[in-house]
Amino acid sequence: MDLKKPEISVIMSTYNRKDFLPRSIESILAQTYDNFEFILVNNGSTDGSDILCKEYSMKDSRIRVINIAENRGASAGKNRGIDAALCDYITIVDDDDYCEPEMLEFLWGLTNKYNADISICGSWYEFNGIRRPKYILDELFVLNKVRGIEEMLKREKYNISPPTKLFRRALFKDIRFKENVLVDDIHVIYKIFAEAETVVFHGKPLYTFVRHSSNMTSFNHMNELSPKILDEYLSAFNERTAYLSKKIPEIKDRVRYSEWSYMISMCGKIIKYGLDECEKQYAYMIRRLRENHEEIWNSPFTTEKEKEFMQKYVTENFEW
Repeated sequence: MDLKKPEISVIMSTYNRKDFLPRSIESILAQTYDNFEFILVNNGSTDGSDILCKEYSMKDSRIRVINIAENRGASAGKNRGIDAALCDYITIVDDDDYCEPEMLEFLWGLTNKYNADISICGSWYEFNGIRRPKYILDELFVLNKVRGIEEMLKREKYNISPPTKLFRRALFKDIRFKENVLVDDIHVIYKIFAEAETVVFHGKPLYTFVRHSSNMTSFNHMNELSPKILDEYLSAFNERTAYLSKKIPEIKDRVRYSEWSYMISMCGKIIKYGLDECEKQYAYMIRRLRENHEEIWNSPFTTEKEKEFMQKYVTENFEW
């Protein structure tokens, strides 16, 4: 009997995902790297997902099920999983996605070869049965703390979404997902990157994000944007700017630009799709952009397209 200690804790929090859950769970159990524990957090499901979790745990001894009596949100489920994790490395996957059989082996190999705090692979986005590439590159990048955060902010190689990433568990020592929020990763993952000394990324696509109307981030691909979600993003990014500017001053200019760039993008979306319900948020963003127009215009990161937006909608009468 093999009693070796597992090296990776795979954490999946689930709530009423009975239609997606079997494929998600089976994609983890089919991994070529099998030295892991699989923590399934049933977050108060009422659709039979709890029964599925129990049935799978009876089939595979690597699975541990944690039951939360009442749904307290995805953040609470993830935090319970992190608290229960026994391994030095963790990955947090979603209950409606799936991964390729070699994902854990690939990430574990990167982690060991480069003594990485975070290792990252590429991915696909699947919507209406169609898969499109997302962060797929045939290149390897070994990044220090500053470069790792810069790439996170640029979102050209990877983003903040926890799946596709293998984390050293020690990074979460004093950090947990913020509860009672709509989108939890925007509040916390940048803090994890700020603790990481080495980040390794290879764009081999080994994870598939399945997008559908019940995703909290469905507005990213369905041209929808609610005032409540936009308020949360604006607040989180404002906090991110303050946090990272203080903790890692070298990236202050980049993180400030990232916040302005997000506002320009969202204002453009509100205009393009006529999202009148976001009028209050639009006015707030235009005011913030106007107050910081000189810094934005002179930033080396501001694109020509962003400058065109600024001239047309923000500072049309301002003489540069």
